This record gives sequence, structure tokens and C-alpha cells, in this order.
Amino acid sequence: MIVDLRSALGSAMCIAALGAAACGGDTPLQPPPPADAPRLVCPQPVTARSVDGEATAVTYPQVTLVGGQLPVTMACEPPSAELFPVGQTVVTCRVSDSLTRQDACSFTVTVEPPPRTTATRFIAFGDSISDGVLGFARFAVGDPGPPVGYAFKLKTLLQERYTAQTFQMTDEGIPGESITTGQARLAGALSRDNPEVVLLFEGINDLNGARDAAIPAVVNGLRSMIRTIKGRGMAPFVATFLPQRRGAQRAFAVNTIVPANEQVRAMVAAEGAVLVDLYPVFEPDIDTLIGPDGLHPTEAGYQKMAETFFATIRERLETAPVLTTSSRFLHSPRRVER
Repeated sequence: MIVDLRSALGSAMCIAALGAAACGGDTPLQPPPPADAPRLVCPQPVTARSVDGEATAVTYPQVTLVGGQLPVTMACEPPSAELFPVGQTVVTCRVSDSLTRQDACSFTVTVEPPPRTTATRFIAFGDSISDGVLGFARFAVGDPGPPVGYAFKLKTLLQERYTAQTFQMTDEGIPGESITTGQARLAGALSRDNPEVVLLFEGINDLNGARDAAIPAVVNGLRSMIRTIKGRGMAPFVATFLPQRRGAQRAFAVNTIVPANEQVRAMVAAEGAVLVDLYPVFEPDIDTLIGPDGLHPTEAGYQKMAETFFATIRERLETAPVLTTSSRFLHSPRRVER
């Protein structure tokens, strides 16, 4: 068989070029273009809280990589899940691909110190409502009171928020106490407990007994107690009276509470004490927060008292943290190849 040498040679070259170029004069195949240059998208700033004021481990979200020619090398400094000091730390992430194209982004990790208050020693001074009475039980003076009481619940709230501080909360409530009896024993309680803050709820037994006629004596008695507390360099936090459940067994001052509270608010402001306005917090939900005797709070009511005192303490006594900013890397970087 006679074969045209030129034709055979051309066919062989065409077969050898399959996959890289087309035969018969077609355009040769081109290699795919490189991927776009790498681009990093950092997460939003991250905030964590230290429970003891020391460095704390923080795990932050991964950065997002867009584009890049594989293999790609990425690193963030400091790396996620490492210890971050209290304050702001700048985290910088960098990427480099196989074509040596680079990108970087940064974000902050803020570790807040535990919040703090300027006072840690408290007493709840007053009558049976200060003592945490649901019925007619009596609890010992000199401790935070029963778990149902607002003083006990308030101490729990303080400890949960101010984790780096230790609190002293003393129940100084005496069931059935009058405003004059409270005035007489206040100085001794202050000397014994040495509080920084006195939570004062006193005078409801007088109002329940003499009603409107008792208002001047109650207001004057509270004024005297405020001055005694301030004279010791302590802070008085004075509560308004709770609403009473109309028609209930011990609700004798239903109509006296509002005018009494108006005078208490004015007097507390004039004396420069701190007002804890319980009445408007309770008034919309008396059936839930005031017990069947019409006078004492339910356990939910004592919890509401604790939360209201707590909110006022936060507003008046909590200090703002001071944060520093650092970009110093705490650890050698971890590199991840993709």
C-alpha cells in the first residue's frame, strides 16, 4: 500500500495534539485564567466578659476567604480560642495564595472586666416586708433573710452580676415594727453591721394603724432615719410603699398609700437620698405581686422588689470599666493552608 508521507505525518501530529489544540487549523486550547486575587472578610467586632478580671479564652468567628489561587495560606494573630487580656485587642488576619497575592483585614476582640459597684455591704432595714415574711413566720436578724425575701434575692442578683466582688447583705427587718421603734434601733444596727448602703422600707404598720393621720409621723421618721444614715457616711436607699389589695384581711391603708408616697418622694428628694419607687412597679399587677392578706408581697412580689432595688443600685453605684487597646500578639500565629 502506498501512503502519502506528508498526509501520514500531518495525521500523527494532529493525533498528538488532541486535548491541547484542534486539528485542521482550529485555535489551540488556552489554560484556564487564574482565580481572582484573594480577599479576606473579617468578622464583626467580638465582645466577651471576664468573670474575674483576668485574661479569658475567646473563640471568634472564622474569617471569610473570597478568591485566591490554591494552595492558599491564612493566619490570624492572635488566634481564636486563645487567652485575651481585659481590654481591646486588635486581631489581624492575612492571606497569601500560590501567585503570592496577599490581603489582610483586622477586627477587635474586647474583653470587658466584670462590672463593679462602689459598695458591697448592705442592710435591708424595716418591718416584716424587709424581713421577707410571706405569712407570719419570723426569721433571725443578722443574715440575708429567707430565700423568699427580697434581701436574699437581691444578694443573689448582685453576686451574679458583680462576679469579682463579695457582698454582705444583712436582713434587719422586724415584723410589726413602727416608725418610732425603727428610729430607736437604727443606730445600733448601723454600728453592728457597718453597711455602706441602707435599704429602707419602714412605716407601713403606722399607716395600717392610723392611716392618713400617720403620714406626717411616718415622713418625719423616715427623714430622721435618712439623716442618721447619712451622718454615718452611709447611703440611704428609701422605698415607696407598696399598693394594698383592696378588701383583703390586712389591707387597712388602701387609700392612704398614694398620698403617703407623694410626700415620701418629695422628702427623699429634698434630703438627697436615693428613691426606690416600688409603688408604680407593683400597682399594675397587684393580684400577682401582693399576697392574699393584701399587705405582704408574694414570692414573685419579693423578686420584683429585689429587681427594682437592683436596678437602682446598678444605676447609682455601678462603675464604668476602663478599657485599653492592644495589638500585641499574645501567641505565635497558627497558619492554615487551603
